[in-house]
Amino acid sequence: MHKLLLLLSFCCFAWIELSGQNLVMAAQFTKEGDIAFTEKKYNKAIKLYKQALAISDSLHAARRGMGAAFEQLGNYQQALNAYLKVVELSPKFSRAVYYEIGQLYYKMGQKMRAVTYFQQFQRLQLLEDLSFTANGLHEQTLEAGYLEKLPNNIRACTVSQDTNVLLKDVSVYNLGSNINDKHDQYFPCLTNDQSLLFYTRMSATGRDEDLYYSIHEVNGWRRGENVGSTFNTKLDEGMSTLVRDGRRMFFTACKREDVIGVCDIWEAQIEGYEIKEVKPIQGHPNSEKWESQAAISCDGRTLYFSSIREGGLGGADIWYSKKMLDGSWSPPKNMGPNINTAQDEESPFISNDGRTLFFTSTGHLSLGDQDIFMSFLNEKGVWELPTNLGPEINSPFTERCFYLSADGRTGYFASNRPEGFGGMDIYQVQFKEPLYSEPMTFVEGFVKDSVSEKPIQTIVKITDRESIQTDQDGRFFICLPSISLLKTEANVNGYLPYSRNFNIPVWDNKRFYSLELRLQPVYVKPAEVPKIKNTNIGNPDTTVTSMKVRKPQRYNKSFLFKFDSDEMEISEQDKLDAFIATIAGKEVQRIEIDGYADDVGNNGYNLELSERRAKKIALYLVDKGYPVTRIALKGYGESTDEAIKKLNRKVELKIITLE
Repeated sequence: MHKLLLLLSFCCFAWIELSGQNLVMAAQFTKEGDIAFTEKKYNKAIKLYKQALAISDSLHAARRGMGAAFEQLGNYQQALNAYLKVVELSPKFSRAVYYEIGQLYYKMGQKMRAVTYFQQFQRLQLLEDLSFTANGLHEQTLEAGYLEKLPNNIRACTVSQDTNVLLKDVSVYNLGSNINDKHDQYFPCLTNDQSLLFYTRMSATGRDEDLYYSIHEVNGWRRGENVGSTFNTKLDEGMSTLVRDGRRMFFTACKREDVIGVCDIWEAQIEGYEIKEVKPIQGHPNSEKWESQAAISCDGRTLYFSSIREGGLGGADIWYSKKMLDGSWSPPKNMGPNINTAQDEESPFISNDGRTLFFTSTGHLSLGDQDIFMSFLNEKGVWELPTNLGPEINSPFTERCFYLSADGRTGYFASNRPEGFGGMDIYQVQFKEPLYSEPMTFVEGFVKDSVSEKPIQTIVKITDRESIQTDQDGRFFICLPSISLLKTEANVNGYLPYSRNFNIPVWDNKRFYSLELRLQPVYVKPAEVPKIKNTNIGNPDTTVTSMKVRKPQRYNKSFLFKFDSDEMEISEQDKLDAFIATIAGKEVQRIEIDGYADDVGNNGYNLELSERRAKKIALYLVDKGYPVTRIALKGYGESTDEAIKKLNRKVELKIITLE
């Protein structure tokens, strides 16, 4: 049943015994107030209810209707006063009003008082329906809906007490008139460096959604522009999300050719703000029903979206689908009853680490009409009961379309709160601490020929993860936990087997952490052997020349450096001389030099120090006559592989020869 009808049900027509002309007038004022309420003329309804109460203070239906009208206007204190007065004057007027008082206390941030009234509503279920004045069909329907929500609401009050500490003292800003106007703007998504914003804008007619973009400049956001007719049509487009790799976008397309249902999820390639290769996603997420509002995991392999397809829990639900080996998407799975309710759950967004889901709901306990929630994935792989993001973000009005920046410190969302420019506006929220459970680093890798620098298309094996296929540029992208070890392998015909570990640092993700896998081509020299006369009479002059195939050999050694310095101790220099002497005369194919530092000092300084140490070894080898083209060096910053700090002030030298 529509929400307004449910709200109206408790103020419509409780039986009131009235006598005399004045009481007839009071009943008429109450009836007119009910009509104004259904027409969403809340101020008029309040005025009429007050006129009724001025005649008779015992018109509890009028007082309850007045409270509901105040609640719709976002005046929670006045609404609460009205409901509490009903309970004070007539404790058995309505059971449902106890639940409604609990909701208001929750919206006002008084969670424990909310629980008290929720539990009181629960205890009153032990009494007969006829014990209460308001006991008609509408009231029973209202109570049934409240009872369904009650267990989760009580839990939500407890959970929010523990988690909302993360969301205190945040700063919320309207993005300004270059983005927002009197029409609706929503569904923001940004590039990793937050310099380019995409968003959906509703036309003046209210019948066409288009995708817009804006570029951030010194003085703020440039006036938003339509992305163009190669993407937008006279039908609805928008609700986009960017993959963290910076090259792909998922968006919603409605009613155009090749759309299966009302709206489907499509994908596109992007270069800056130019959108290319627009097409439907392949596989199972799209159905004959409505699918929209896609979100994509950091690695681009899990798609979350909202749908009204069959098999849901009611209204719009959030579903997810996995990318399969052939590039298509698996049959979707419902996110389950901790996320989805009998009402609408929409606008999902998944954090970089894949363990925090943000979404919009009208079914969970909210502070306004539609609120933003977050849920955490626990150690058992189960999504926890969601918590409301709190009054700093959620107002008494509608909030939706949450998007979190790559560094986890800035959020974006849409709201129709009255201080905006009209309709839905896009807002920015700044967090004091990153809003994720585990920091991640965006890694962009390139596989190259170490001599020609040409890109290599191949499969890179990643320890404890799925293998990755590089593209035509030899590029791959992966999201990894910060301060972790990336173990890579590549086996390509015509190249030496490649195996290397990379230390992944903490990164702000405004740009990718870049690394290279440089594969060494195999060179096989023909070995001269004595010519042997062929005794075959038919071919007296034929000679035989044999080829000797050699195998790669690896030589590894670590050398320690002084504290806060790129100089080695004399003893370490002697070790380096001795090590290089062992490969004198051998045919060197590749030299890898990896520099490290201990964890004293900041990350940036330690990264620079580790690079200087690696360069020191490289210059030494060049002086010894080894060609620069065979040398690859990189600084990795802090290392904590050893318990003793000085053992981390090192350079690892790896030399591959053919023998």
